[in-house]
Amino acid sequence: MPSPLSLETIVSRLESQIVFHREREVFHAGQERIHHDQKALHAAELETLTQNLEAFKAVAATSVDLASRPGPPTAAPSPPKDPDANLDLSLIQMVTRVAEAHGPEEAFGTAAVTAELNRRYQDRLRKPVKERLVSVNLRRMLDAGQLRSIRKGRPHHEALYAKP
Repeated sequence: MPSPLSLETIVSRLESQIVFHREREVFHAGQERIHHDQKALHAAELETLTQNLEAFKAVAATSVDLASRPGPPTAAPSPPKDPDANLDLSLIQMVTRVAEAHGPEEAFGTAAVTAELNRRYQDRLRKPVKERLVSVNLRRMLDAGQLRSIRKGRPHHEALYAKP
């Protein structure tokens, strides 16, 4: 069967294909070098990361084991240090310090101050302080401008005070 292509056409097509494939071969050889370098870089990084991960897992497992062991018994927290420990305070000074412990908008009455005073200074008092004495001291503080009145006292309702 005779070919419709001439000999020159066949030769020119084959030569163009050879040129094309030579160019592609050179191109892929360059790509192969780039890929080989990238492959080596990633292999080295993979090795480093793998070693570090294994070391981290070993240390983490050891740390978990150490943290799981029972530790030394914890001491009970010590009570807060009394800032007035070495002072010989009068009743008005004790009432003033208890009243100062309240916030500026916090209302308090004679009963709350008396209870706190008897709790805080129980080791200094021979007997618990009575509400009547605390009420007198709170009224003196009110007259001196150290407190402000929130509610006036009435029978069955104690007076309420706040810091100015």
